[in-house]
Amino acid sequence: MRKTIAMLTTVLLVGTAATVPAQPTQSQKNECLLASKNCTDQVDDIYKRMQRLDNEIKKGTKVYSPQELKKLQQKLTETQELLRDLEKPGK
Repeated sequence: MRKTIAMLTTVLLVGTAATVPAQPTQSQKNECLLASKNCTDQVDDIYKRMQRLDNEIKKGTKVYSPQELKKLQQKLTETQELLRDLEKPGK
C-alpha cells in the first residue's frame, strides 16, 4: 500500500513538473495578435487593436524574436492604413 502511494505521488510530481513551459517568455507572447491563435472571445475595435499591437512591439526581443517583431510591426502598419482608409471622406 505504501509503495503504491509513494509511486503515485512520484508520478504526479513528475507529471506536474513536465507541464512547466521551457521558456517563461513564451507565456508573455500574445499568440492571438501574432498568429491568430487562442483568440476565443477577443473582439477589438481598431483603436484597441493598434494599442495592443504597439504594447506587444514595445516588449521587444525579450519576448519576441526579430521575425515576430517584424510581423507585429507589419500588422500594426496594416491596421493604421485600414483606419486611414476608413476615415477618408466619401467612402
